[in-house]
Amino acid sequence: MNKTVRLMRSCFCNLHFIVAWSVLILFFLFAVNPADAQRGYWHYLVHPVAAVEGDIVRFGDIAVPLTDHGRSQWAKLSEQPMWPAPEPGKTMSFSQERLAGLLRQHIGHAAASARLPSQFVLQGGGQVFLEEEIRSRVVTFLTPKTSNLGEEVSFRDFRLPGHIFLPHAQDALEIEPAAELRPGRNSLRFLIRSVDGRISRRITGTVFLDVWQTVPCATRPMNRGTPLDLDEITFHRKNLAYLRDQVWDGTGGPWQIRTPVGMDQVIYLSALEPLPAIRRGDHVNLLYEGELVRLQIQVQALQDGAIGETIAVRNLQNNNEVLARIRDFETVVVR
Repeated sequence: MNKTVRLMRSCFCNLHFIVAWSVLILFFLFAVNPADAQRGYWHYLVHPVAAVEGDIVRFGDIAVPLTDHGRSQWAKLSEQPMWPAPEPGKTMSFSQERLAGLLRQHIGHAAASARLPSQFVLQGGGQVFLEEEIRSRVVTFLTPKTSNLGEEVSFRDFRLPGHIFLPHAQDALEIEPAAELRPGRNSLRFLIRSVDGRISRRITGTVFLDVWQTVPCATRPMNRGTPLDLDEITFHRKNLAYLRDQVWDGTGGPWQIRTPVGMDQVIYLSALEPLPAIRRGDHVNLLYEGELVRLQIQVQALQDGAIGETIAVRNLQNNNEVLARIRDFETVVVR
């Protein structure tokens, strides 16, 4: 009996020993320090382009840290010299594979946690503008120049160069519109101006302008020849970028409809024409003004016409036709 008890106690102790060691082994297998907690993360980001001052390229010239671990190692890694820089104003291109090999050679295992671009371009000296900064400059440039286009202007769908290199630190990047700015897609030119004022390079891009404006619309269908009545006009907010023509701004007139306008459709200036001061068939006074003679007879209008226009009229006495300019709603003049 005692022998059996001793055997059971021995087995229990051995089992306890095995469990304890198993727990300890598992702890060492799965416990990680803070540096390893983000294993598999990208700790560094290498830019697709960079401009480097000096003779040697350092890791900090081409990359930035992304994580706490990356930032904790950055003071040491950022100053790590790697390879000779290009001559001032010259560029070097690297494939992703070649860049990865160089990084492994110079920064060791940290290269495995660096996110690399598919293509990397390096310039000696000068400046480089990435697309995000180019976009910011475009918005800053366009905002004051487009404020008069409508009630609200916004920019979208930028089609810009991914980067712009300036060969020298004193070169300047300038922006100009390729044509007068308007709602819709606009072309831009990026000019690289050297310190002596010469333009060394021109690059193009585009941006889409949404311009919102409250515009007049018809409350009912309007056919050709219908006088434009303010009671038949309402106003809606529209994006001018998608309107095909110049919108009537509510001035001038009196007007009549030249081309039909549907209900709730925008009233374009091209859809209007001056309301005739004289209509075909009206009897009006024809005034002849000569140097010594001034005559007045009654005639019949053969055409519609607005003030200032010339129309054909017929003499009611002899049926002769002449061209006369409309002076007012009752008078045409011939000289």
